[in-house]
Amino acid sequence: MSSLTVANLVDRAAAKFGDKPFIFFDQPMQYENLGPGPDATSASFTEALEFTNTIAAVMRDELGVRPGDRIAVALTNVPELGLVFTAAARIGAIMVPFNYMLKAEELTRSISDCGAKVLITEPELFWMNIRDKSNIEGIEHWVMIGPREAVPDGFLSIDDLTEGYRDARVAPAVLDPDAPAAIFYTSGTTGFPKGAVLSSRNLLSTITLTTRMLRLGPKDFGVAALPLAHIFGFTTSIVGGFYCGASGVLMKYFDPQQALANIAKHNATLFLGVPAMYNMMLLFEPEKYDLSSMRFWLSGADAMPVEHIARLEKLGGKFIEGYGLVETSPIISVNPPVLRRVGTVGIPMPRVKVKVMDEAGRKLRRGKVGEFVVRGPNVMKGYWGDDERTEEAFKFGWFHTGDVGFRDRLGYLHFVDREKDVVKAGGYSVFSREVEEEMLQHPAIYEVALIGAPHPTKGEVPVAFVQLHAGAQATPDELLEWCKEHIAGYKRPRAIKIIDEMPLTMTLKVLKRELRRQVIEEGLFSEA
Repeated sequence: MSSLTVANLVDRAAAKFGDKPFIFFDQPMQYENLGPGPDATSASFTEALEFTNTIAAVMRDELGVRPGDRIAVALTNVPELGLVFTAAARIGAIMVPFNYMLKAEELTRSISDCGAKVLITEPELFWMNIRDKSNIEGIEHWVMIGPREAVPDGFLSIDDLTEGYRDARVAPAVLDPDAPAAIFYTSGTTGFPKGAVLSSRNLLSTITLTTRMLRLGPKDFGVAALPLAHIFGFTTSIVGGFYCGASGVLMKYFDPQQALANIAKHNATLFLGVPAMYNMMLLFEPEKYDLSSMRFWLSGADAMPVEHIARLEKLGGKFIEGYGLVETSPIISVNPPVLRRVGTVGIPMPRVKVKVMDEAGRKLRRGKVGEFVVRGPNVMKGYWGDDERTEEAFKFGWFHTGDVGFRDRLGYLHFVDREKDVVKAGGYSVFSREVEEEMLQHPAIYEVALIGAPHPTKGEVPVAFVQLHAGAQATPDELLEWCKEHIAGYKRPRAIKIIDEMPLTMTLKVLKRELRRQVIEEGLFSEA
């Protein structure tokens, strides 16, 4: 076989792991010409190659997809999402997965940006979020997954498209490792999403290194509950699974109790999540489940409380925290299980270089706070169709993460805040994450998000949005008084707003831009 790329990744997997189960279904695939059959509970690596060939042939011959074409995907966690990727890569096309929670107007802008002509979705999401095909312009082929009878008029069904293609064979394209293979739109927690262009080399780089570092292989079994349309879930569950030969169960939606039950049922060794997911699992008495088979709890996107890590590790396995971004495919650093330093985001992955840089492009010495900048095989090619923002992101020849932190004397990275989340209050830099952690010490507070509200004289002032624990009671004035006693004056919030729930991304990160919009519309300090 030629050198490994995402175009032939599934061929390698089928050759190495054959009839070993690759995926156990949360819900069966009910197609006439695709899948292992309506009663099957799993599919093997060999079957995954067969399905990939069928879909690749359909894309090429029925939908007219050519190398470099973009295929938009708006799906929940279903096996079809992974197969669309392996099939698209096989013919040199570019898959563009979208957050399944996006509404039509949000999808329209990104789909227009990437120029996709094919959109693959599912009935539930279409009626909930898109509602009418006219709401998204430019799509030539609307494809709906699910059995033929569930597909409404005006959509192409998988059953109709795959008729006569069950035994199709498509030779994998000879890919330039640095050519675009996927476009992932950033979560947009602070602004309009940008399309990060990731190559085959990007997608394979950190997965191959992580697999070797953690010694993952065919004996491992994962519970996949992260959204596959997010870079963390995508690379670990799809690319990582095919690369190392691990089996897994795919959960259509995350449910904390079902996730724990799946670990116990399958004697799982891996779970992939973010701190918000782990926090939910801890609310449902994980001690009631046999989790002794676990090797690794893998986490990213945010910091995990030390006491929560200890509780999980007592039940089985090691907790591995990573740090990264969509633009870095996604892993930049990992806190190694043997040499873990609490309160850090670990050390850079092999072949990944990280510097702490000031605004003038100078490298800062250890202990000094600046912006993390990165170089390595994991770093994206740029933002799709946006040379200006790409040039800005690679200023001084390094990719700028937009994250503020420092490196300690042992080389570990300490994440301080998102650069855009730092509140510039009257000459002081207020790190929102620091204040949020302090406020979480209040017994009534379940979650908190600190943002900067425009102020006519101070530029910005800190404002905290607070979600209380179920059944807890506290007023904004009471919380402000508590903050006066426990938080330094220059960084404590000047206003507190109690809300029922935080606006979240699909990986359960707080959408701070939505909170900023509320404050700006309200004009909270406009006449201060």
